[in-house]
Amino acid sequence: MIRLVVLAALMAQSSAADSLRLLALRMPETGLVAEARSRPLAVREAVAESFVKAVRSPRRAEEEIAVARRLAGAHAAAWADSFLVREVARFAGWPSTRRIAKVGADSLRKAGVAAYGRDGPGAAIRIWQRALARSAGIPDNAGVAAALGNIGTAFVDETALDSAGVYLERARKLASKIGDLRVEANAIGGLGDLSERRGDLSTAR
Repeated sequence: MIRLVVLAALMAQSSAADSLRLLALRMPETGLVAEARSRPLAVREAVAESFVKAVRSPRRAEEEIAVARRLAGAHAAAWADSFLVREVARFAGWPSTRRIAKVGADSLRKAGVAAYGRDGPGAAIRIWQRALARSAGIPDNAGVAAALGNIGTAFVDETALDSAGVYLERARKLASKIGDLRVEANAIGGLGDLSERRGDLSTAR
């Protein structure tokens, strides 16, 4: 059941992201900010999809980066969180080889999410380890932090609690350093789950 929920959530998020990308350059700023407030995860996915399209269609790269920039700005206005603005600026300043490497690592991490829903945490961990190595090689700290968090959460589900603690704490520290509030919050939640499984309810709370 959990795996089906993971796959359904992934599909719904991708569909919402596609619609946001289409609206990004046409919708008034106030409307886009409202959309960002109601669908923050879809905004992140839409920015990532613009990166993918910028790599796949170099002639449209600037247009796709403009879409990502407008979405990131709306998210910043909605949530007082400029992380995506910084990420878009970094991507825009990178050469094509580094952009391609980032998109590849992010796509591999997304494949790990699908594998988790289909095949379970063990299969996902193997894919996320590869994504982690690729992100570290760019280097892309946002990708590293996200992959660390994914792996740590999967280790909790595998009841490999010591490994889970190491990965989740690394994810928390790196996400805090770069200002990725979502990944930091997910890591903190994972650490809370870990403490609960160890019977330490006061720390979990």
